Amino acid sequence: MVKRLFPGTASGFVRRFAGLAGGYWMGRDRWTVRLLAAALLALTVAQVSVPVMMNLWSQRLFDALEQRAMDRLPVMAAAAGGILLFNMAITVTHLWVKRRLQFGWRAWLTRRLVGAWVSDGREIALPSRPGDHDNPDGRIAEDVRVVTELAIDLGHSLTYCLLLLVSFAGILWQLSGVVQVAFGDVSLPVPGHLLILALAFAATGTTAAIAVARPLVRAAERRQGLEADFRFGLARVRENASIIARQQGEAVERGRIALLFGGVRRGWDRQTGALMRVMAFGASYSVLSAVFPILVVAPRYVAGAITLGMMMQTAQAFQQAVAALSWPIDNLATVAQWKASVERVLGLKDALDGITPLPPVKANTPDFLSDGGNTVRKR
Repeated sequence: MVKRLFPGTASGFVRRFAGLAGGYWMGRDRWTVRLLAAALLALTVAQVSVPVMMNLWSQRLFDALEQRAMDRLPVMAAAAGGILLFNMAITVTHLWVKRRLQFGWRAWLTRRLVGAWVSDGREIALPSRPGDHDNPDGRIAEDVRVVTELAIDLGHSLTYCLLLLVSFAGILWQLSGVVQVAFGDVSLPVPGHLLILALAFAATGTTAAIAVARPLVRAAERRQGLEADFRFGLARVRENASIIARQQGEAVERGRIALLFGGVRRGWDRQTGALMRVMAFGASYSVLSAVFPILVVAPRYVAGAITLGMMMQTAQAFQQAVAALSWPIDNLATVAQWKASVERVLGLKDALDGITPLPPVKANTPDFLSDGGNTVRKR
């Protein structure tokens, strides 16, 4: 997947991205930015604690139901209410911190690119430069937003999934115990078999999903380019409206816009086909991941080795571990969109960096200067 999303070397792409947007974390406001990032990480850890608490709560609830212990239900309801309030507070605070960090990064990168574009005559020289840098206004307005917002969204989701995996891997290992696996006349103890099954299940699903979704990366990149061409065509009509009206070129412009929108339609259809394959796989995978752990653990419950609460806790822990391991499946389309926008912004930055600034133009000084209504010749 890395080679598919990042042609060449992933480290090279990371270095280019760091050169483009990494200055935000090292600038004059770096301590404020780093404090926000640290708060975001702490809040992500708190978010992970919620499913862990719910997993323990579920085990105790189903054990109480199995034992017909009605006196425990008020306590369980109060505990659920406490978890609910905690989750609400963490979610709202996390959203506020994340969005402040996202917009700050976008504002910094926007100022940097606008400053490089509208200075030293680069706005005039840019269209004649070779390379992929068309529609600079669209790249600054839209692609910069995607680059900064999705970078933080993807970073948060990846961190969340890693923490979730570590948390529930420990729970699964503990719940697995040690099972005896027979190989002929030899019986070997196998600890952590549920964790091993979760890893194998997620690895198989990820491999299958990547094979199904290969065309999605190219389709996302192509569609973004076609959308940008369409926006540029519309902006061209707006900027040249008076000329088009004087030359009665409306029909020609309508035809050109129709051709550009036809490209948008083709890009949309291609991406739709790729997304349908990914969604069909995801729908089946989500159902299977919910059913599979119960089928695996059910024999131990029937044999009386575990309680109902432990069976449900194990099934939920298995689902959480698989969900964490399924980050590549869930975010393949988002990574493709983010990578395409990064490449478009990098193309604009490279083009601007390659333009030699024009020498400053001296203001034209008139031959005659006005002095209180008296005209004097410049000497």
